[in-house]
Amino acid sequence: MKKNIAVIFGSKSVEHEISIITANQVFKAIDRHKYNVIPIYINKKGIWYTGSILENLNNFKDIKLIEKKAKKIRYFEKKDSNLVIKTSIKSYKVDLFFLTTHGTYGEDGTLQGFCEMFDIPYTGSGVISSSITMDKVLTKIILKEHGIPVIDFKYISKTEWLTSNNEFIKTCENEFGYPMIVKPAKLGSSIGVTKVNSKEEFVDAAEVAFSFDDKILVEKYLENAKELNCAVMGYKNPIVSVVEEIVKQNDLFDFSEKYISKGKKFSNHKIPAEIDENLTQKIIETAKKTFKSLDCYGNIRIDFLYKDELYVNEINSIPGALAYYLWQASGLTFTQLIDNLINIAEEVHKDKKNKIYSIDTNILSLRVSK
Repeated sequence: MKKNIAVIFGSKSVEHEISIITANQVFKAIDRHKYNVIPIYINKKGIWYTGSILENLNNFKDIKLIEKKAKKIRYFEKKDSNLVIKTSIKSYKVDLFFLTTHGTYGEDGTLQGFCEMFDIPYTGSGVISSSITMDKVLTKIILKEHGIPVIDFKYISKTEWLTSNNEFIKTCENEFGYPMIVKPAKLGSSIGVTKVNSKEEFVDAAEVAFSFDDKILVEKYLENAKELNCAVMGYKNPIVSVVEEIVKQNDLFDFSEKYISKGKKFSNHKIPAEIDENLTQKIIETAKKTFKSLDCYGNIRIDFLYKDELYVNEINSIPGALAYYLWQASGLTFTQLIDNLINIAEEVHKDKKNKIYSIDTNILSLRVSK
């Protein structure tokens, strides 16, 4: 019997369109002989839709058409081991949620919590791990605690910035010197990230970053550092993909260069990276340690910086395109990657079912003597 897989994408995120592209790639690669696919699109206002119209990427050129012709999801109901999704005219049973959301309200633990509450298997890391890896500050603090090198950093909340920004800037100047990198603490796709060379640029960059988040991260800039990435997949025994190097055209591999610039697909990605075996092994060891330290499972991408020493820069718990190109270069097809992620999700869910989350008692029914 085929499993009913709901592929969720979109959501209230600045990475909304990237999520649509990732979902479309999954629709093309998933094995339809094994799975019934139920597309679920969350628009930028947080309204949920389903329907076959959502499987065609070209239809998203006209969002109003999507919202007019797709079926709006009215409510959810748990029935046995399934989640039933209901529209005004049809119901769908879901066995598993395949998450292709990026950024806020999708990659940050929010959607994972929704799945947990309905006790439905889902791909990717859990609530806490997803929340932590979305927050670059918390990620760096935990990695440092585990002895995993990260770039020197400082952070500040918007409330603190309003009262002590001069002192904060001075501290960063004394410890790092210019140039520095200023970025939102909880955002992806290099959105809101700025390289600064003066106090004036620092202030402007902070205002940009604070428009996306209430906490910003400041890092020492490593001149001419190599940007190296790999993917890690698994649960109890994770495996690591080949390593890629990002060949930047500018100082930063920003949103425009990642997704908008014209040219050959993945032309900025050198796969495999031209690095020696010692560095490759160091990346593999560090990637596995990072994966376990942050309690990840499923499929993540880890972004490294290398200049004399290897540093973990960022974690992507639901990477763009699910980093399929790294697994493809490692000998797995996109279809096999999807199968693996579904199998991991089911194994994780099975283990959770064996844990005790409540006890069979009701203290409110007990009589309390005065």
